[in-house]
Amino acid sequence: MKKRSIQNELSEERTVLSNERTLLSYIQTSLATFAFAFFLFKFADGTSNYSYIGALSIILGIIFITIGLIQYKRRKILIKKFRNHVIEIE
Repeated sequence: MKKRSIQNELSEERTVLSNERTLLSYIQTSLATFAFAFFLFKFADGTSNYSYIGALSIILGIIFITIGLIQYKRRKILIKKFRNHVIEIE
């Protein structure tokens, strides 16, 4: 059995951290969308079409965070499978 190199281990860690950064980006985008929606609700006074845009923004924020979580979990599983596959080969 070969000894795993530091370079391989670090590249795996970079992949894991990249996956986490992507999740945080989705969370940041959804929070910005929620903030925009609350801004519209605060200043639209509920009488204009801006309240519909605010509701749509909340729905988009929920969609963004859901997509981010799903992709994060899928990639985490793929990374784990890849790690196990590399360990078995070596």
